[in-house]
Amino acid sequence: MKIERLLAIITMLLNKRRMSASELANHFEVSLRTIYRDLENINAAGIPIVAYPGSNGGYEIMESFTIDRQYLSLEELVTVIAALKGVQSSSAESQVGHLLEKIKTLATTGSERTGTGSVHPIIYDFNPWGSTKESMSKVSQLRQAIENKHRVSFLYTKIQGDSQERTVEPVTLILKGYVWYMYGYCLWRQSYRLFRLSRIADLTVGEETFTPHETTVDTLRWLEEWESVDQVSLVLEFSPNVHVRVKDMFRPNEVELRENGTLLVRTVASNDEWLYGMLLSFGEALTVIEPESIRCRIRDSVKKMTERYESRWNVDR
Repeated sequence: MKIERLLAIITMLLNKRRMSASELANHFEVSLRTIYRDLENINAAGIPIVAYPGSNGGYEIMESFTIDRQYLSLEELVTVIAALKGVQSSSAESQVGHLLEKIKTLATTGSERTGTGSVHPIIYDFNPWGSTKESMSKVSQLRQAIENKHRVSFLYTKIQGDSQERTVEPVTLILKGYVWYMYGYCLWRQSYRLFRLSRIADLTVGEETFTPHETTVDTLRWLEEWESVDQVSLVLEFSPNVHVRVKDMFRPNEVELRENGTLLVRTVASNDEWLYGMLLSFGEALTVIEPESIRCRIRDSVKKMTERYESRWNVDR
C-alpha cells in the first residue's frame, strides 16, 4: 500500500502541480505525518519535491523535472487523453481512470505543462443518451464476466415482446451509436448472438467458467447480424415543418428538396418494428410513397389507433 500511495502522490503532483499536505492526507485517508514522510521518501528517490509557504503554498515537483515520452509527441498524447476521457464517460471501470492519470503524466513535462490545460479541438463523449446507473452496472458486470470467463444468465426480451431465459458465454461489449450490446455464444441457440443491454433483465454472473471458442475480434460477425434483417427501399415525402428532423435522420444524398418545400427521401432501412415506430413518430408530416406494403401497414396502424380513441371516448367524426 505504501508503494502504491507513493506512486499515486507522484502522479497527482505531476498532473495537478501544487497540492497541500492536508489535501493529500484527506485524499489518501492518512495522517499529515505520513504524508510528510512520503514526500521525504519521494525526494530521496531522486524526484525533487519543492515546498512553497503561504496561503497558496503546498508541494509540487520541481519545474525542470520531466518524464521521457519516448514514442508519442505532445499533440498525440493530448489526443489520447481526449479519447480516454470519452471512454471514461461511458465506463465505470477504475482502470480507465488510472490509465488516464498515467497518460496525463507523460504529457505533463517542464515547459509543456501549460499545453495540456487547453481545450482539445474535439471532445469525445461515448456515454449513451439516457444511460442510467443500472445500465452502467450491467456494463460493469458483463465486463468482469468477460475478463474472468464466467457464463451469464438473464431474461431477454426480443423486439416482438416475447421473453426467454438465456445463458451466454460473453465475448465482448459493443457501444454502437448510442446503444450498448453484448456479443456472446448463446448456449440455447448454439451460436453467436447479439444482445441489446436494455432488453436484458435479471442479469446473473454465474460461478461456472468456460473455455472461449477459437475466435478473434477481427472474425466476430456482429455486422452480419445487424445487416441480416430484411432491408427495404423507401420513398418518403415529408412536410417542410419537419425538415430539421429529416436532415438529422437521413444522409444528405438521400434527401431532395422539392420546389414546393417538401422533402423527398430515398433510403434503405431494416424492415423491423423500429422502422414503423420511427415513421409513425412523424405523424401527419409524413407520406409513405413506396413500398405499398409499408404504406398499408402505416395506414392500418393509424386506422386502429383512431378506432381505439373513438370507441373509448365516443369521439364524433
